[in-house]
Amino acid sequence: MPPISNWHVVGDWFDVCKCTIPCPCTFAQPPTFGDCDGVLAYHIRHGQYGAVHLDGLNLLGLAQFVGNIWAGETKAVLGLFIDERADQPQREALQLI
Repeated sequence: MPPISNWHVVGDWFDVCKCTIPCPCTFAQPPTFGDCDGVLAYHIRHGQYGAVHLDGLNLLGLAQFVGNIWAGETKAVLGLFIDERADQPQREALQLI
């Protein structure tokens, strides 16, 4: 695995899942129904990974897990969709972040 470069991103995000509101995971509690199916969306207004600029890129994550993710009871399965405008160095940077 390559060394991790210094990185920083500023942007907007939202997430939604099937839990009651507020989502208990926000407070390190187990999901309302014992499992989680969620969507996370990110827009990077300004960002870089080392010398790779990430400004204006978008990401979408689809996640699923059973149990309390914060208690170390489980691992999440995550599908990550990266903006089609991202070039190869940007894709690699976003995957490492």
